[in-house]
Amino acid sequence: MKSKELNIESLLSEIESLREELFEANSIVNAIKQGDVDALIVTSNGVPQLYSLETADYTYRLLIEKFGQGALSISRNGLILYCNDYFSELVGIPSEQITGTYLNEYFDNPTQFVQLIQALRYGITTHEILFKSNNNKKTFPAYIALTDLEPSVEAIGIVITDLTEKKKHEEALLHHQQELEEKIKELNRINTNLEEFIHVISHDLKEPLRKIVMNTSRIDGSYLKEADTKAINVMKLSALRLNSLVDDLVQYSSHTAQEERTKINLKTIISEVIEDFEIIISDKKAKIETGDLPIIKASRVQMRQLFSNLISNSIKYCKTGINPIIEIFQAEDGDSEVPNQNTKFVKIQIKDNGIGMEENHLSKIFTIFQRLHARNEYSGNGIGLAICKKIMENHSGNITVESKLNEGTTFNLYFPIV
Repeated sequence: MKSKELNIESLLSEIESLREELFEANSIVNAIKQGDVDALIVTSNGVPQLYSLETADYTYRLLIEKFGQGALSISRNGLILYCNDYFSELVGIPSEQITGTYLNEYFDNPTQFVQLIQALRYGITTHEILFKSNNNKKTFPAYIALTDLEPSVEAIGIVITDLTEKKKHEEALLHHQQELEEKIKELNRINTNLEEFIHVISHDLKEPLRKIVMNTSRIDGSYLKEADTKAINVMKLSALRLNSLVDDLVQYSSHTAQEERTKINLKTIISEVIEDFEIIISDKKAKIETGDLPIIKASRVQMRQLFSNLISNSIKYCKTGINPIIEIFQAEDGDSEVPNQNTKFVKIQIKDNGIGMEENHLSKIFTIFQRLHARNEYSGNGIGLAICKKIMENHSGNITVESKLNEGTTFNLYFPIV
């Protein structure tokens, strides 16, 4: 009896041990099925051996789950066999509810699925599709790429990229482009109005000015009182100054246009300007020295205006009792670079020994109508240097100034090297 009980007890113990081994084996099988195991360690005769699983895809599935794009596998008829969490977030439906449904259910236009499959047969794998989200409450554009997984697997792999942000940027860019086009149209309208205004100034306004000057000159001052004669002279000078201002304004506005560029020898241009100023140069006993100057591509008319303004400026602001000396030359430091620009420039300097300027005035002199001296000290309307700046801008160049009070001024002209 005791022997029988011992046998039963031994059998029960063996059954329990087998159950534990079976449970352990089932656990391993389930882990393999779920992708939680990449390899097995099996001990044989006390020696552990590592066996990797050829079918283990855990790493790859983890990668797909972490994708910043939607990933699915579907059957030929569109049945969804698998989807990652990102696609679930895109459509706003839990992944367990998506598996077993059909892909075209998430298209805004379900009939497009047939077109995708047909296109895949001809090697066309990428498309732009409008998807539904949050149970048809809204849609989002997406880029869809299909890959035929046969013959390895009877399925089609799909990657979906959300284009919502990209579309927003495109729409914003289009909106800005439309705004820019409207501003360009408005600018063209303003330019047209400006041209008409310039026409009025140069014709309609100058005509009465000419008559005022002409008729005041005919008045015989010998029959007038001294005060009346003085008043007429003031009126005449004012009319002449206004006429000069109109001419300068028209000239300033005319330099907005891009004139035809040709090869210009700057030394020839400066010689022509010196010839124009022959009388004033002689009166002031001015000396103008020119060094080697380059040939550039520019507007001949604008170059004459540029150097005419700069040379007359240097002569005008000379020191009392000292003959003006003006030097015009190409800087010896080779190709220069204008601050904040990468383009190479040739640098021309116009240097004088005139009255100079205080440093805090240097930033103002290229502003239209800006005068640093009283009208009774030096003539002019404060437009000449503004014209110089505009001419240099027209030629994609730059003009800067260096000056010290009572020591002279140097203008730097930067012409881009073409």
